Amino acid sequence: MLADWTDFAIALPTAINLLFAFAFGACAGSFIHVLVHRLPEGLSVISPPSRCPTCGYRLPWHQNIPVIGYLRLRGHCAACGVRIPSRYVWSEVGMGLLFVAAWAVLFLPRRDGFWYPVGEGWWRAQGIAHALPALAAVWCGIGALAAMTAVDAKSFLIPVAIPGWTSALAFLLWPLAAAVAQGVPEPFPMPAPPWQACVAALGGLAGLGIGRILLVAGILPRSFEDYGDYAANESDVFADYPHARREMMKEIAFVGPAVLLAGVGWVVAPHVAPTEALPAPLAAFFAVALGFLVGGAIVWALRIVATLLLDTEALGLGDVHLLACVGAVFGWKVAVAGFVLAPFAGLAWWLANSFRHAPMRMPYGPSLAVGSVAAWGMKPVVTAAVAGLLAWMATLGTSAKASPGHALILASILGVASTVAAAIARRAGGPSVAASIVLMVAGVVAWILAAPSWPAVGAGVGLGLAVACLAGSWLSGARFEEDAGPRTALSRILRLLAVVVVAVGLVLLVARPAGSALP
Repeated sequence: MLADWTDFAIALPTAINLLFAFAFGACAGSFIHVLVHRLPEGLSVISPPSRCPTCGYRLPWHQNIPVIGYLRLRGHCAACGVRIPSRYVWSEVGMGLLFVAAWAVLFLPRRDGFWYPVGEGWWRAQGIAHALPALAAVWCGIGALAAMTAVDAKSFLIPVAIPGWTSALAFLLWPLAAAVAQGVPEPFPMPAPPWQACVAALGGLAGLGIGRILLVAGILPRSFEDYGDYAANESDVFADYPHARREMMKEIAFVGPAVLLAGVGWVVAPHVAPTEALPAPLAAFFAVALGFLVGGAIVWALRIVATLLLDTEALGLGDVHLLACVGAVFGWKVAVAGFVLAPFAGLAWWLANSFRHAPMRMPYGPSLAVGSVAAWGMKPVVTAAVAGLLAWMATLGTSAKASPGHALILASILGVASTVAAAIARRAGGPSVAASIVLMVAGVVAWILAAPSWPAVGAGVGLGLAVACLAGSWLSGARFEEDAGPRTALSRILRLLAVVVVAVGLVLLVARPAGSALP
């Protein structure tokens, strides 16, 4: 009996913490619904208070409690009796469970636990009291990603206020977390960057500040200012805008000071290196700054390059702010990994819907959000998957080195088959488009594994794959992205990345000596 009470006493704090996490997450889910409904309409998220959209009845505080309020009202308005959509309570429950999962993977795993690499023991060693500012930063980041996903899926726009305020909180909360943390051997979740990276990040932030000042002062023009002239109405985000390349010149001018000052900081840093380690809060500030800049720079660079090549707005600026927010909250490594995983998340969604014949407009923000959450919270799963993929690639590489001719023939056949499938997809769509993508990816993989053994033949096959990729893009374009328009560019980005993979492979063939198993 005594043992039972002891077990209960040990488990009680954990149960209370989990209950608190669920309650906080449910409140976040309720607030996200407000953001999704009001921000796309340009309405205030504070006023007016929550009320029934049918009769205007203002909800008292006890009816506005997440989950409990819905259950007490039995899903109906207390004034007019209209049914409240169940999506409200499900979003609150979903966010509550998401916050519980985040708390669990951070605080519960022991050193030998499967989920230990997510938090690396720092959270458990600190305890909830000392880790609370860091936990608040993580929860704000998860909530912001959920809000941006919901708003972007609904309106194809990401209000800058969401990632902006979340990034600002990260700059405040992580240094605070470093200041109140206990000294423990486990690594701080936002480790201090190298000194050169710190100074470069400081220069980048200063450059962004200069660009912002020049923009507000009217010295630099805003990009896409005349977009409304080509839109059917104020909410139209799919207008056929003809000057995308011109607008990228404006954005290059905006980021120019940041790139320049970051480079200057990188060069100057070795000459002004400190003699002692940076204070923990300052190191955390630089870690947030580096993540913010790296996350934003990745997507902004892709946006500029892809838009210049495709002559249409490839990615929205909201996606830039989203990944910058990810870097600020979770660190630059998560931002990079999330960026890599994002196309796979988007492709999975697209393939799941490719059998439908309805137009498949899709924003890229949700893919970035899902990829980032997976890179952070599912680190052990992602690491195991990558390790398995590399082992599989090594096995295939050994076989390709033993018989490069057969592998190159296979790559050629797959490239031709991909083009044929793309031609069929022009009429059939759905499965044929999916088959075209899979065949091309398999062909490129076979070529990468075999080409270094036979550089001359590999170069010819690689050029053929590049032509096949471009031909497949053109042939399947009508089905690959119906109702084409800006901010629906996942398909274009995937096609561009396929071409880039082939182009990089050709460069590697020239740079690497013959006989290497892998480029």
